[in-house]
Amino acid sequence: MNKDIKEIFEYIKTIFWTIFIAAIIVAIMVVDLRINVGKKKENSFHIKELTNIRLSLDELYYLERQNPKDFMINLKIAFLYEVLKDSKNAQVNYEKAIEKSNENPFALYKAAMFYISQKKYNLGIAYVSLIPESGNKKYYELKARFYSKLGEYFLTEKDYYNSIKVYKMSLKYAKNTTPETENRVKKDFAHAYNEFAEKFIEENDPRHAILMLENALEIYQDPYAMYKLGLIYQNVDDVKSLHYMENAYSIKPEIVNIEIYNKVLTGLIDRCKNEGEYSKAKFYSLKLDNFKRKLVNNNIFEGDIEIKDFKIIAHKKFIIGKKRYYAVFNIKNNSSYPVDNMFIKLVVQPQGGTASETELKVISRNNPLAGEKTSDEISIPMDNSKLDAVSKYAEIQILARKNIRAQWTMIDYLTVSFTK
Repeated sequence: MNKDIKEIFEYIKTIFWTIFIAAIIVAIMVVDLRINVGKKKENSFHIKELTNIRLSLDELYYLERQNPKDFMINLKIAFLYEVLKDSKNAQVNYEKAIEKSNENPFALYKAAMFYISQKKYNLGIAYVSLIPESGNKKYYELKARFYSKLGEYFLTEKDYYNSIKVYKMSLKYAKNTTPETENRVKKDFAHAYNEFAEKFIEENDPRHAILMLENALEIYQDPYAMYKLGLIYQNVDDVKSLHYMENAYSIKPEIVNIEIYNKVLTGLIDRCKNEGEYSKAKFYSLKLDNFKRKLVNNNIFEGDIEIKDFKIIAHKKFIIGKKRYYAVFNIKNNSSYPVDNMFIKLVVQPQGGTASETELKVISRNNPLAGEKTSDEISIPMDNSKLDAVSKYAEIQILARKNIRAQWTMIDYLTVSFTK
């Protein structure tokens, strides 16, 4: 009897493992099939795109035969060969365009940009140098763009010296173009100095890092350069450290580490007290209080704001009128600081419908919300056009900010139903 039971048990065990292994094989086949189907779709897309490019090339070559002196056709052909990563034929057509156009500035510029993309920097510079400097803003624009792009390539290769050298050339030409172009080049040039400074910071060479960052600020008021200088001067010159951190904070507050800023100010206060400079200590104490007040007035910290008793209600203007939906809720200020300015944004995603956004100022200086208090009931009208034709449910993100320039902070995420 025991022998029979043992044989049955072994039989069941064998069947189990057979089914288990078969299931794994089937799963692998399904996954492989899905991957291959995905690859086939992807490949078919690329084949279609490549076919379209080849057809476009055929059309352009036909047009070239019909218009043998039109250099723009060759520029278009060259561009398509670049897309196909056929640098040989791209180069042939750029050269043709230059020859046909009798060294047209735009053809020279396009060829120069192609050559630097191929890392043939000297050849690119040689071609862009042929663009005349006759006071034409368009020609200066082309040169400014070229040298800016070349500076970007050198920066990618961590060739900081050449990057800065060509950015100087770019800025020289950009000054003769538009304010927008000049500002963009200045910003990129300052970024190159910033990257150079990072190299010296990694090498523990603060003197040269400071020099690079100060060069960056002579060109463009870059908050990142300011903040880095503030960090470097932190243990060397606390007054300079505070100066640069304050400037960075005034332009881009989110990059400044609040704890470090507080540490610098607190250190200055303590130092002035120890040296008997009590008026200076008081001055820095006022700065610290002012900074904390600004920080609180401009930022929403986790847990500070809470949505209470959220509901959706509907009203009809007339008996047969269209329903108007409203989000109704209270705001609880969990912090000890008053709130005298706040905007609320509702992002509503109806089930099966189109998302909509509604923004409203809900707290003002005329009616502030004191610390650890709850507001009166707030009602925000919602976009009816997106809600009437959808299903009963919707997801709602509730975002808030204290300043019109501040980033939105999500304070709640709800799934709600609409009264039909």
